[in-house]
Amino acid sequence: MSYILKLLKNNFLLALLSFMKSKNWVNRQKNDQFVKKAKQLGYINRAAFKLEEIEQKYKIIENSKEILELGSSPGGWTQVILNYNPKTNITCFDLLDMKMNNKRITFYREDFLKYNFINFKTKFDLILSDVAPNTTGHQSTDHLRISQLIYEVIDRLEIILNNQGSFIFKIWKGEEEKQIIKILKKKFDKVEYFKPKSSRQESSEIFILSRGFRLNEE
Repeated sequence: MSYILKLLKNNFLLALLSFMKSKNWVNRQKNDQFVKKAKQLGYINRAAFKLEEIEQKYKIIENSKEILELGSSPGGWTQVILNYNPKTNITCFDLLDMKMNNKRITFYREDFLKYNFINFKTKFDLILSDVAPNTTGHQSTDHLRISQLIYEVIDRLEIILNNQGSFIFKIWKGEEEKQIIKILKKKFDKVEYFKPKSSRQESSEIFILSRGFRLNEE
């Protein structure tokens, strides 16, 4: 009997914790200026402003004819891309459906890790990655998991990225950063950090911008 009571108590506490997190998320969304601004401007989500800040500073999208977007759902970043360069072609990958359609978008609802990119007839001028694994709540574990995804993209750069192309990606801060930066500096002319104002300050999320890909060079 005591085991059953203990189990019920644990389940109740888990349910209560989940409810509190959900309530906090709802309250945070209501008070978030970028959530409100996204609704006003017709953006699918607040994440759009992160890429917009990057583009306003670095002017990379406007000079890219072919763009690969990893983790494209629901489509906030794609909206920004088309706003700044309506003539670009965007190849999108995600496990979830996108909330927008456009003749410039080719969407693959699948795991990019399992896709054979050699099938593409052209390489990309810009690779954007907002892809992230499901979080566990354990910061070090989550960092290692997203880092592994970034390593997988880096391993494919020779196949998918044009010479002098750019690679922009999200990562959560942690111990793998230095190694990733070290690898990228061997492959790109410029590598730098960027923390958008629209990224929540309490978040460990940062973006790394790599520009000037040196194809076939170590």
